[in-house]
Amino acid sequence: MQVFNLREIITMALDEMKQQGAAAKQLKIYRSTGFGNALRFFNCSGVTDVSVDMLDDYLNKMHLDYLSGNYSEWKWRAVRRGKELLVNYAINGSIELKPLSPWNHNLGRAKQSVIYDKPLKSQLDEPLNLFTIVWKIRKLLAEAGYTESSIKHYTSEGLTVILRKHYEAGLQTYSKSLTDEIVRDKRVDYEKGKTSRQSYQNLRKAALFIDSFVKNGAIDLTKAPSWNKRKLSGIFKKQLNTFCTVMIKEYRLKPNSVNTLASAIRNFLFGLESMDIFRFEKLDQLTVSRCITLLTPKYPCGAGGLLYAVRLFLSYLYESGITSSNLSKALPKAFAVKKTFHEPFSAEELKLLLSAPDRKTSIGSRDYAMMLLASKTGLRACDIVSLKREDIDWRNNQINIVQQKTGVAVSLPLPVDAGNAIAEYLLKYRPESSSPHIFLCKSRTVRLFASNSASAMVTRYMKLTGLYDPSKRRGFHSLRRSFGTALLDNEIPMELIQQLLGQTQMNSMKPYLSVNEKGLKQCALSLAGTFVKEAAI
Repeated sequence: MQVFNLREIITMALDEMKQQGAAAKQLKIYRSTGFGNALRFFNCSGVTDVSVDMLDDYLNKMHLDYLSGNYSEWKWRAVRRGKELLVNYAINGSIELKPLSPWNHNLGRAKQSVIYDKPLKSQLDEPLNLFTIVWKIRKLLAEAGYTESSIKHYTSEGLTVILRKHYEAGLQTYSKSLTDEIVRDKRVDYEKGKTSRQSYQNLRKAALFIDSFVKNGAIDLTKAPSWNKRKLSGIFKKQLNTFCTVMIKEYRLKPNSVNTLASAIRNFLFGLESMDIFRFEKLDQLTVSRCITLLTPKYPCGAGGLLYAVRLFLSYLYESGITSSNLSKALPKAFAVKKTFHEPFSAEELKLLLSAPDRKTSIGSRDYAMMLLASKTGLRACDIVSLKREDIDWRNNQINIVQQKTGVAVSLPLPVDAGNAIAEYLLKYRPESSSPHIFLCKSRTVRLFASNSASAMVTRYMKLTGLYDPSKRRGFHSLRRSFGTALLDNEIPMELIQQLLGQTQMNSMKPYLSVNEKGLKQCALSLAGTFVKEAAI
């Protein structure tokens, strides 16, 4: 333990302050109050040499005197600053002292900042000390590759909020019940419109970070589960999971497609539970029909996806011997189909959109290459984000892939400008990674870019350029629609357009025909003769 002579340190500190041009009034305050009070306190006990711990005890006693009304607030601040300056000078030989954190009167010490201060030894020794937990979580987020901005939001809107609420409740250690209550209150404020969704999500995610760290000593970086997500009963959950596994292994469906099916089937099973049916043995065609009738109002845009998923699931139950009859026959064969129409970009809009990314940055270079490639080839978002180095034949300027949606292999010409944009990203801006995929995300850890993130990326640039209009339902797929529409406007045969777009059915080309205004005008019948005949009559 380092010990120093108090009077000598005070003399040396005052001399240093004088040499650096401290005002006479400031020197007087430190000599008589800031330093002088400490000197008088220890002289009364006959103590000449002191340590940092002894000065800490001294300050705590001065704080109690202040709370008892023996000191004014001005004197308390001068005493506290004098003590901190003495410690800083004794340890570091410097009188430079940053602004002090506000004093926590309940804890009898300065308020700690998880950003600037390390935990005290007593806090590190306490297994569930919340300050230590929050401090460690911030370090883990940085190690995981989170940006400073993301860590700042999780800290200010989540971690420190939970920490402050614990202090207000007189708690130093983590309480799951209190944390859950904090999140529930925030959820109520969000549902009432009193706080933003982002602020609520930051708090909820911070609570999950703390909970996973307490349980496992690590933080869970996966997506937060849906709020109060309803859970299926045991047998229903088990069979749905088995069904999903079968669809991926035997039918070779993509996980995203299976997740879409599972969501619709889950709603169907919840419907059965609401009818007090929890076992497949109790199912019959009438029950299935009634359940579907109850669910269809929840699908105002069409129940085709629901019926398709439930039909597959009921067929699986029959083929697996779980049900004695094929209950999929209870589902209607015909249903109203509602197609989502993605309006394309005009040539001027596309030019404006492609000028938005900052191509001198990693993200801007990547986004420009992805959007340009989509507009020049018509590739879907899922195929572009999954594009690998080996898929590009640079010598022949060609892209060779197997489409994720259809499973059909296609070979497309790679336009020069799109190829140059990809090459520039690969050579200058792509993060270092062993991943074979071309386009990578680096918001946290370097990883594969997601399809839904691609659509969000286009939306961000539309808002930046003033092109955003929710009524037009435009996103990444609109780049593909723009490519197909441009081909149609140039009178390219439908069969060739179908091949270039990788469409397996000609019906998929109908949306392109509906926007071909020039072609529709040529098909219109003249009404001039009709008006002449009516006039004659």
